[in-house]
Amino acid sequence: MITIEKKLCTGCKTCLLFCPDEAIDYRDGKCFVDQTVCTQCGVCLENCAAQAIRFTPDTEELKIFQRAISNPGAGTTVTGGNSGRGGHEVKTLDVVPRQKNDEITINLDIGRPGVGVYLRDAERIVLALLEAGMKFLPGEDFPLATIIPDRKTGRFRPDCLDMHLHTLLVEGIFKQDKLPDIIRALQRVEKDIDTVICVGLVMPVDKNCRNSALDCLDTLGLPRPHRGKVNVGLGRPYPPDLSALPLP
Repeated sequence: MITIEKKLCTGCKTCLLFCPDEAIDYRDGKCFVDQTVCTQCGVCLENCAAQAIRFTPDTEELKIFQRAISNPGAGTTVTGGNSGRGGHEVKTLDVVPRQKNDEITINLDIGRPGVGVYLRDAERIVLALLEAGMKFLPGEDFPLATIIPDRKTGRFRPDCLDMHLHTLLVEGIFKQDKLPDIIRALQRVEKDIDTVICVGLVMPVDKNCRNSALDCLDTLGLPRPHRGKVNVGLGRPYPPDLSALPLP
């Protein structure tokens, strides 16, 4: 938990200006932390000249998870031992091939500093995508296991739905022919949430950097992506057919 010692606070408002979640209030010449909004990222700790801000480590599992997600440098076993904002699988596709040639891996960056995301909205997004055909990738190192006990249902723990985070990465996989359904599901659910979503797709492409699965974007009236990241396979000499390799 992050708190501000009233006796030491000079009311300079520096922490208020630096807080990316607008979780600090100012009244009667002093600053106070709104615990319902604070994500425990620690930015205020680094910018208080009066050293009036204190961090008290939490022992409750969800609070540890919140800090681990909001402060990537604080990765713990609560998040599958991964130091990050909930993502893992996509980042290791160049080390361990986790998808086949007829599959697409989706990476959802939900929320942004200054906007944030409440986990009740993240659950709505996840449930909509699972219904449309997405699945979570297998493996014991599931980064969101703390808040999603059962990957098949995708239901979040009821006691975490009011938790506020900077951002949350959600990764899944689906067959390429399900891409239109996935996009329509996102279009429907975005009307019911109070946050933002950045969608990333990981897929094999031909020598012209094309994949026919993206043709559905024209039908749906969406612009083609014009930027991305390319794994050129320098990390390990994979055969052309990744499905020939054993999955973890």
